[in-house]
Amino acid sequence: MPRASLPHHLVALWFADIAGYSARAAEDERGALQLIEILQALSRSNVQRYEGRVVKFFGDAVLAEFPSTETAVRAAAALGQEYAEESARTGRAHDLRIGIHVGDVAVDADGDLYGDCVNAAARIQAAIDPGQVVVSEDVWRQVRGREGLRFESLGCRDLKGVGSIDLHVVTLTESSTAASVSSAGNSGGRPEQRNNKIRSIAVLPFADLSAEGDQEHFSDGIAEEILNALSKVGSLHVPARTSCFAFREANLDAREIGKRLGVEALLDGSIRKVEKRLRISVELIDASNGYQLWSERFDREIEDIFAIQDEIARSVLESLGLALTEREEFRFLKPSTTNIEAYEFYLRGRKLYHKWTRQSVEFARQMFERAVKTDPSFAAAWAGLANTYVDLFRWGRNPRDLEEAQHASEQALKLDPNSAEGHVSVGQALAIQRRFAEAAVAFERAIEQDPTLVEAFYLYGRMLFESGDPEKSAKLFEKAQRVRPDDYRSRCFLAMALTELGRHDEARRAGQLAVESVEKHLELNPEEARAYSLGANVAIRLGDKERSSRWAEQAMELAPNDPLVLYNAACNLAMLGETERALDGLERAIEAGVAVGDWIQHDPDVENLRSHPRFQAIVKRIAPSGEII
Repeated sequence: MPRASLPHHLVALWFADIAGYSARAAEDERGALQLIEILQALSRSNVQRYEGRVVKFFGDAVLAEFPSTETAVRAAAALGQEYAEESARTGRAHDLRIGIHVGDVAVDADGDLYGDCVNAAARIQAAIDPGQVVVSEDVWRQVRGREGLRFESLGCRDLKGVGSIDLHVVTLTESSTAASVSSAGNSGGRPEQRNNKIRSIAVLPFADLSAEGDQEHFSDGIAEEILNALSKVGSLHVPARTSCFAFREANLDAREIGKRLGVEALLDGSIRKVEKRLRISVELIDASNGYQLWSERFDREIEDIFAIQDEIARSVLESLGLALTEREEFRFLKPSTTNIEAYEFYLRGRKLYHKWTRQSVEFARQMFERAVKTDPSFAAAWAGLANTYVDLFRWGRNPRDLEEAQHASEQALKLDPNSAEGHVSVGQALAIQRRFAEAAVAFERAIEQDPTLVEAFYLYGRMLFESGDPEKSAKLFEKAQRVRPDDYRSRCFLAMALTELGRHDEARRAGQLAVESVEKHLELNPEEARAYSLGANVAIRLGDKERSSRWAEQAMELAPNDPLVLYNAACNLAMLGETERALDGLERAIEAGVAVGDWIQHDPDVENLRSHPRFQAIVKRIAPSGEII
């Protein structure tokens, strides 16, 4: 019996048996013994080839473990093919049934494995048809996009001792076996460099393999931390979180994901969090062929999470043949807390904040509040808290939110004077108070600290436009594009700034690129109201009324009460010449709590309304200066 003191680790394993063995043994004992001999010989060579371990043979079955899910799946699929061919020499061909699962196991002194993971693999194997290699949902989520693997869903099955579980048949496509063996040979340890240089990588959301499935905030947060760290390397292109995370659970080949994101490599992984233990598996995949460049597994205490993040990010850079400059090293993954409880609140807050609805930002504020109460010295949490208060003020114009934003941003910088995010928070809080000169200093300081932080350029550009400097604003939006070419927001606002400057040819070209960027973004994020809303206004300036109308309607359908969506819809109507409806829309935006401040003074989209008395009254209500320009 396994003892409580047995060591545990996370493994991928499979359980295989010979279909039809009992009937064969009853009629042909010698042939049945040959089947077992073939199974044992092929299993030993196959498992060794894929760097696994045969745990044990028993009768007509075998249990094997592997360091990664991909090598386990490829080994099982290859074994199934090989066995069907070799068993024919006994006078009759037989198929194997192989069940694959991933999970926590206890390891006995003799190397035997115990636990629910072993039982699940055995139950999967017993429930399938001869010749099938079947993986659990947890395994499928980790390898679904790998080149050379084809999956077919079997639906949900109720297995004894396991419960309901989704199963998938896997087959190995032609000519992929040899390549996967080469890939398996580099399943751990130091990364192997590819001959040609890779200079772009997407970090996909890490799968949450926790038993309750309630740790997505944690797995997403770790992936995002690594993404942010890699994005600070000047010679490496890393798409934004919204683009990368749009491929959560996408049943697509790695090559297709790479093509859609425009990258040469993918970083994928999974996290299982059990009380104070973490099991993290990560792999770097060549997006040109789907082969694994490097993989690693971490089985550590949760307190090691910051060291693990750093190790993963540095291993990726090493595998790509990149080294950090002194300045990049200074910015690279510098945790501002060692308190795991506070860090978890922070990750929950950040996940909620990314949804960017009024309700989710309020919930994010609560999480950041709990983070700073748990660890008052947590600078990044203070910066996150400041951002939520700024957004809440924009929505509700509550003076208390502005006061709290100012306090939180100042606290963030007091704790970490070199935090680029902290300086951005301060800049936002000052800008919303129309303290534009002071805000500019804060944004400049943020860019000095981290010239890869796209939010610093983007928000600085917005502030300059609102304060009446479209020339410099356009330059900031151009710089934001260079930092992150897939950022549709800066492209949309560059087109607006150029329009305000009267540089119409440039504005038209910028608008065309903005529409293309919005389209690409919406392909990956079809439920983002803000993209539809901004894109609609760019499209109408280009004369594309059909697209503009369609996108504006979609934005209103997704977020009918969002103040900024309402404001942009009103701008759209103004450009269409529907004056009264546009003014009605602006009134609705005010009622919903829009806080566009002096922005409306310089917005070219409402140029047709400026002489209307209702518009002048609206400006006096929402523009702090109260002046009509």
